[in-house]
Amino acid sequence: MTQWHADIDRSAVHSGAQLTVLSDHQVVRVITADTLSIETPAGPRLSAMVLDRTAGKIRLALGDGRAVTLEMLLDDSLHPAGEPTEIFSSQVWVVH
Repeated sequence: MTQWHADIDRSAVHSGAQLTVLSDHQVVRVITADTLSIETPAGPRLSAMVLDRTAGKIRLALGDGRAVTLEMLLDDSLHPAGEPTEIFSSQVWVVH
C-alpha cells in the first residue's frame, strides 16, 4: 500500500473533474488499497482510498463516504532521459 499525492482541478470530486497523481521520486502505479491525499484549488485536502484498480479504471472511497469511479486519461509514468521536468512520474484520471 502506497500513499500518493494528487491534485484535482475542481473544488469537489464530481463528474468531469481531472485528478492528477504525482511523484517526484518513483513511478506512479496506483493500485487497490493505496491511499490518496488530494489537494483542491480551494485549499482543503481530501482523502481517498483505492477500493479497486482494474485496467484503466479505479474506484475510490472518499473521506465523506462516497465512492467514485475514474478512468485513466494519461499515463506519463516516465519522462524521457534528459527532458527537464519537476515531476518524475504522473497519471491523470477523469471522474465519471
